[in-house]
Formats: sequence, C-alpha cells, structure tokens
Amino acid sequence: MKVLVVEDDRKIKTEAIDDCLESLGHKSDWAQTQQEANGLLAANDYDLILQDLQIPSRPGGKDLPEFGKNLLKQIRARKGRDVPVILMTAQHQHCVDLMTDLQEIGIDGSIAKPFPTTGRTLAVVIEEVLEKHRRFRVVAKGNGRAESLTPFPGGVLAYHPRHIELCNETIAEKSRRGYAWQILQVLRKTNDRGKHVHLGSRALARELDPVPEQNTLIRAICSLRSRIGKIMRARLGHDCGQEDVIGKDEHGYHLQDGIVVEVHDEDGTLLGEADGPSQRSRAKPALRLSDKQRWVMVQLASEGKLTRRDVEQEFGISDRTAKRVLGELCDAGLIAFDRTTHPGYYRLG
Repeated sequence: MKVLVVEDDRKIKTEAIDDCLESLGHKSDWAQTQQEANGLLAANDYDLILQDLQIPSRPGGKDLPEFGKNLLKQIRARKGRDVPVILMTAQHQHCVDLMTDLQEIGIDGSIAKPFPTTGRTLAVVIEEVLEKHRRFRVVAKGNGRAESLTPFPGGVLAYHPRHIELCNETIAEKSRRGYAWQILQVLRKTNDRGKHVHLGSRALARELDPVPEQNTLIRAICSLRSRIGKIMRARLGHDCGQEDVIGKDEHGYHLQDGIVVEVHDEDGTLLGEADGPSQRSRAKPALRLSDKQRWVMVQLASEGKLTRRDVEQEFGISDRTAKRVLGELCDAGLIAFDRTTHPGYYRLG
C-alpha cells in the first residue's frame, strides 16, 4: 500500500510517521509543501494521504493552516473521495477552528500532534480509516455509481474520553470550540425510569458552561444536527434527518429511542451504557453470533476467561475490531468484563 505523507517537519516524518508506516508494511512518498504534494498527486496514485494541516504553500514559504485547507480542496477536486485523507494537527486553536470546514470538504480521520503513544495511536487511526474505506468501496462496487441513501436506522452513540462516535463515526470532539460536546454529554443522561432526559432550551442552557443565550443554544443544536446528518450521509449512506438523533417534543430536546448510549474508557473498552438505570432492560433483538464471537463463547466455556489480546492474536485482527466483537457480546449480556485483577479479563455473563 502506498501512502503520501504531507509534513514539513522532518523530525516528525522520520522519527514517528516513517516508523509507523514501516511497521504496518506501507511504502510512502514525502511532500513538504502544498506545491510538492500536488506534483506527486499528478504523477502517482495513492491508497492513503497523511496530511499535516499547517504547511507551506511552496519551498521557503510560511506554514499556515489555510494552505493545508487549500490542499485538501485540491485533493478532493482531483481524486474525489477515492483516496482517504487523515489530517494531522498540532494543538493550536486556529487549527481547531477550521475543523468544521475541513469536515465538510472531506476528511476521513484526524489525529493530534504529538501523536499519542497509547489508545488512538497513529497506527490505530490508519487502520480504522482504511477499514472504513474498504467497506465503502465494497458497497459502491458492482454498479459503479453512488448508492441511494437508506433511512437512518439508529445506532450506538459511543462516548470516549476525547471524542463521541455515532455508528463508529466521530461526530464531536472535546477539543473543538462550541457547545456540541457539552450538549451531547447532557443529553446522554437518563431519568429514574432509564429513559433519555427531555430538556427545554432554557433548562438545557443552564447545564452548559458558559451558559449560552437561548438563540445561541438553538443555533448550536441546529449546527450539530446538520453535522451529524452530513457525516451519516457521506460516510454511511444514511438519510439522517434533523430529528433522527436529537429530537424535540413538548417536553424538550432528547436523544431518540433508536440511539443506544455506550461509555468507553481511554483504551476503548466498553464500561457500560448511559448514566442511571441501564438501557439493557429494553427488549433487544437476539445477537446473531459471528464466527469470532462463537469462538469467544467456546473459549470462555472451556477456559473460564480470556483477554482482548487473545482475540486479536487468534484472528490477526486490530484491537478496534476485537473491541467490537467483545462489546457486542457484552451488550447482549452474554459475557462481562471483570476488573478485579489487572489487567482485566472477560468471562461468561
């Protein structure tokens, strides 16, 4: 697999990115400017692009986020969505401010610099993005044209320490400005009957910091709904309407019944579902076990316990895929994660 790396910092390229790509078995070309990147894109085909946001437009020029944004536009104009792009950004506020525009232009993943050494490392992000892209190519293959949108079926809203995912797609990040992160954190709460809370605009505003004016809150919710709809359409082919995720009735704003809330730790391990009474009490369709999940159940029945690492090694899969295999079994109540020892292990539920 061939990767184009657009990064003007030689040290980051040679000491972090090259080691990661070598470990994954990928070859790469290197561009340090917007101009060099366009030259390589014109002459070569790539399977993945790792792009720094803050780059120079030409050799010897000043590095600015605007030039990275312009390069992303040029990549999409030249390649469409055929090549996935992972954006690399330092933690500068002026970079974060551009994220909404960049999402609309089309990025498939992002990672902060310096790169994390645990959890969502560069290698994990690369594998996630490539796996998603392969899935979308399989869906589109066959008739060679865009698939018609399917109604949004609902799905898992997964809360991680620094980002929130819907159907495995990031819809909000803790580092971004605005109220999206806080709004979703408040709406994940449940009442004493295990139902999602319903909050009017004034009540919801009082839960946020700083407290916004009512019109500001309404605009923030509209913006969040719009972003979710765009991501669901572009990434998953779902027709997601304004109220398919965040609804509103006479009692206020709320998460729709088709949204199942999960909470994960730093490593992505499923800790449980929404605050308060568990949603597991709601009737759910029986889980149809995959080959991997049947193996897990057989192993637990005979050995008594196993770890996520056991599943990764048995099938040669990524940690994210193993988490999904085990998470579905936990959600169905078939197995449970035991934290009485370190590291923890899975056992029959």
